[in-house]
Order: sequence, then C-alpha cells, then structure tokens
Amino acid sequence: MSTEADPTTFDLLKDFGLPILTGLAGWFGNQFWMSKKDRKDLEQRNYENAKSLRDDHDKAYDAYTKALADFDAASNADLTNFVEIARAGDQYFLQLNFLCAAIMSGKVDASVRDDVLLAKINAAAIRTLPDHYKTLAHISKKHGFSYPSKFRREDYIAIYSVVEKYGL
Repeated sequence: MSTEADPTTFDLLKDFGLPILTGLAGWFGNQFWMSKKDRKDLEQRNYENAKSLRDDHDKAYDAYTKALADFDAASNADLTNFVEIARAGDQYFLQLNFLCAAIMSGKVDASVRDDVLLAKINAAAIRTLPDHYKTLAHISKKHGFSYPSKFRREDYIAIYSVVEKYGL
C-alpha cells in the first residue's frame, strides 16, 4: 500500500534541503580537493597564527614573571604588588587559553604545536596554573589580604583539552 506524498513536503525539501545539501557538498569539496596553492596558503596562515599566538603568550608570561619578581624584590610588599601578580597571572592564563582554543580548532601549524607549544602548555597545566593559585593564597594569608579565588579546572577548559588530546 502506498500513500501519496504531500506537495508541501517537496516544497520544504526544495527550499531547505537543497541549499543545505549543496552547502555541505561545497564545504566537503573544499576540504578534500583544495589545490596545492590553497593548502600551502592555509599552512602559512596557520604558521603565522601560531607565531602570533606564541608571541602574545610570551609577552603575557614575561609580564607575569615580572610581577612575581617585583613582589619578591619589594621590601614592603603591599596590596598593589599582590593585585599586579593576580592581574598578570589572569592575563597570562587567558592568553594560554586562547592559544589552546586555537590549537583545538585547528588554527595552529601542527609542527609548531608539537615541537614548540605543547611543552609550554603541559608545564603550565600541570605545574604553573595550580601553583599560581596556591601562591596567591599563601601570599594573601601571609600579608593579610583577602583572596577568595580558588583554582577551578573548568575555568581553563581549552588548556586541559589540549593536554588530554596531545598529552606529553
């Protein structure tokens, strides 16, 4: 027993199904049949993106380590020094999170990722990030500052996603 199809079904398929299907076909065609020049251009963009993200990471890391050194060198460390460490640390870990998000979305050159960035990310995830919060808690307690923040892994999803996917 067969039933007749409703004409509105064909209109829906024509209006929505066909554009979706052709869009997907175009995307897959571009992904699998890129020209050699297109692949080289993509590799170059990913390399430049990796370099830019690495440079931003290094600037944020330098500011963070400078804030730590300034606090350590200060004869009478005060709340301003403490806030600078917290701010610089937040900027550094935010930049690292951006870098990791770019890695997870495939916007970073694979060889730069593997040979340069993964060791930095792994060290930060395992040691630097948890120690940052412990250090801030210790400093705040020692100097009588209030610092209620605690390390929460879910605040750094991209970093830990990279560590889990590409773990060293």
